[in-house]
Parts: sequence; structure tokens; C-alpha cells
Amino acid sequence: MRKGVATQIVARRLGVEPGRAAGLVQSASDGGVLPKARGRDIPDLGVEDLVNLLLVIACDRGLGVAAQSVREFSALTDGTTSLHGALVDLFSHGPALAGAVHGDLVIRLDPATASLTAGGHFRRFGPEPPPGAAGRHVIVPGRALAAIGLELQGRSPAEADELVALARITASHSVGLAFSTTG
Repeated sequence: MRKGVATQIVARRLGVEPGRAAGLVQSASDGGVLPKARGRDIPDLGVEDLVNLLLVIACDRGLGVAAQSVREFSALTDGTTSLHGALVDLFSHGPALAGAVHGDLVIRLDPATASLTAGGHFRRFGPEPPPGAAGRHVIVPGRALAAIGLELQGRSPAEADELVALARITASHSVGLAFSTTG
């Protein structure tokens, strides 16, 4: 998938102004965390790049620190897996996306921490924030995260919305549903 298309998907699903999202992505590209086009060679983004693109838009601390923010949030760990690795796994496996529908990705911008609830499992990445600590948070609802993943896999917005709605209904009736990672 091309960077511009992926940026539009993530910006729309997160409710971020498209120009702001494009600026963050460009800054991250300039900082080396996303590939850059070279002449007519426009790279397709792999799953790891798509996760970086999601993180740069969701973890907006400013254009000047976009690449550094992606590196910092990507490296947060739950003791076993990095946040980047967990999101790559989520976006790489259709059944994991179905589990994300009833969870959330919660990002605390300062100090950098994150939590991910998917498939009934809660995971904290980075240190526990001090009690009573204030700070900006970004919440990516599980249904938005699943829809982003589905669109990044090539589904249309309508198909992604239908699959997310079906997963929510199916889960409420205690019947399993797995998204297909093929078209």
C-alpha cells in the first residue's frame, strides 16, 4: 500500500485533519522511520511500516519530534513484546483484528506509555504512570483499530465497517468470528 493512501485511511479513522497527518508522515519519513520515494520508485509499505504510520499519527507530539516519537512508542515493551511488535501481530492476523473490536489502544503521550486490549487480554507497554498523574491521552477505539487494519489489508471502508459491525454482533452472541487476511 502506498503511503498517501495509508495516511488517508488512518487520518479518517482517527479523526485527524488530513494535512496534519500528511505533515507528520512526511516528518517521520524525513527522520528515517518510514521509507521515502526515490524518483519514480515509490515504495509500497509493509505491515511494519504501516504500524509506524499509525503510531506517527496517533502519537502526535509535534512535527519536529515525529520520528523520535515513533521510535519511543515502538520500543515500549510489556516485558515480552514491544508495542510495535504487538501491533504488527494484530495487523498481520485477521483473527487478531476481530479480537480488537472490543478493545482499545490507549496512548499516554507524556510520559510515554500505552495499553492495548484485544481478544480479552490487557497489555501495558512501558512503565505504569504514577498515581494521579495528568497528561494527554489518545484513545483509539478497538473498532477503529480493527477497521484501520482491515482497510490496510485492502478492504473498502464499507467492507471494513460491515466486518467490524458483524464482529461486534457476533461477539455479543458468544460466537467466534475470524477476519480473512485474503481479499
